[in-house]
Amino acid sequence: MEIINPKPRRSATRLRTLFLKYLAIFGVGTICLLLMMVFLFSLSLSSGILLPANYAEKQVAEVRTAILAGQQLPAEDPERLYIYGRYTPEGTLLEGSLAVKPGSRIWNRLQAADSTYDFPYGYLKVSFQNEIYMFRYLLTVQFHNPSLRGIFPHVEFILLVIFCIAFLGGTIGLSSSFGRRLADKMSVLQETTRKIQAEDLNFTVQFSGIAEIDHILQSMDQMKTALKKSLTQQWRLEQNRRMQISALAHDIKTPLTIIRGNAELLSETEQTEEQKLYTEYITDSTAQLESYMKSLIEMVYAESSLSYHPAAIDLQKFKDKLSGQMLALAAPIDISVSCVSVPGLPDSLHGDSALLERALMNIISNAMDHAPGGSTVKMTIGMEDDYIRFCITDEGPGFSPEVLRRAAEQFYMGDSSRRLQGHYGMGLYIARFIAQLHGGNLNIANRTSCPGGEVSLDIPAFRQN
Repeated sequence: MEIINPKPRRSATRLRTLFLKYLAIFGVGTICLLLMMVFLFSLSLSSGILLPANYAEKQVAEVRTAILAGQQLPAEDPERLYIYGRYTPEGTLLEGSLAVKPGSRIWNRLQAADSTYDFPYGYLKVSFQNEIYMFRYLLTVQFHNPSLRGIFPHVEFILLVIFCIAFLGGTIGLSSSFGRRLADKMSVLQETTRKIQAEDLNFTVQFSGIAEIDHILQSMDQMKTALKKSLTQQWRLEQNRRMQISALAHDIKTPLTIIRGNAELLSETEQTEEQKLYTEYITDSTAQLESYMKSLIEMVYAESSLSYHPAAIDLQKFKDKLSGQMLALAAPIDISVSCVSVPGLPDSLHGDSALLERALMNIISNAMDHAPGGSTVKMTIGMEDDYIRFCITDEGPGFSPEVLRRAAEQFYMGDSSRRLQGHYGMGLYIARFIAQLHGGNLNIANRTSCPGGEVSLDIPAFRQN
């Protein structure tokens, strides 16, 4: 079956185009801001809110004409945009608004010329009869209102500050808008990545409308399709493998039963000592092969989630049942058992009772195999975060570093002599599989307070959807 991957829309915008669009908006906005500032500036000048930069210079020119015509300057004039001083030819200040020190500097500056400029100020000297007038005035735009003029003497600086604030505000706003839009487009890529990481492959890729991102999404969609196909094939191969192993194990059981039956019949006949020895070899080997086949079938069934039937489990009854089985298992050997519950446990547990019982009894059996005579194997049921923890401890030698790493591996036995005791490295492997089937985990460690091993099986305390 051919899988057709969706392609990005032809109307997808290139990232460069999107950036140029925002850059154009930025440029047009800046120009509009400048034009608006110029318009407001011109409107303020024409309406009289602002006075032009040469307004004070014109005032001084009019005053100069009046002085040369013999007129006296008024003592107070709120419309005056200059300061002045009236001096004797020797430089003695007679009257005016110039202070002594600024006045002396202006006097020295105007000795060589009648007028001079030192931005933002202009200076003028007027001589009439035996008096000399010194003027200083601003060559900048000023407010017509005296109060505003006193607070903001330099209107150009105020306009520059306003422009900078508006410019920075627009820049930040536009950058924020561009960032949010790009992040919104990138969220599609992040969501697709998250779903693929979670192996949730039954979804349709939603394209972002940005060409570069859509090309990546298209590649990820192809990867998703290939991964889904690969996982499907792998699942089918695994299912076929399990079916073949199960079928083969069942098929082998028939000839093994025949061999074992005939060997038992032979053992009942009259035989020499050598023949009895060979017959015993055949019987023992057949029993071992049957045990291997049983473990192999158990492994195949344990890995199949079809056998998982969760339901509400009464925790107290489940504990009592495990406690009884522990006593029965320890009865033939010199080992004590203990099963305790920590206060605060929920009344019920959601899971497959048969599978959990099998997993825990595998752990308990393994603990008893390693526990020395006269020791105690203990199971404690408590809470760990949001999990119910079944913790089984023994007083044996504990786990070696290699066994801690590999104890739950399939067919790993650590000590090869354990095969002779009927162990095939499946107990902890199956226990871990059942724990993971319930959304929990198996933890293998050594006890910290005293020698011995500690194996805990964690199951979620609350039902998982």
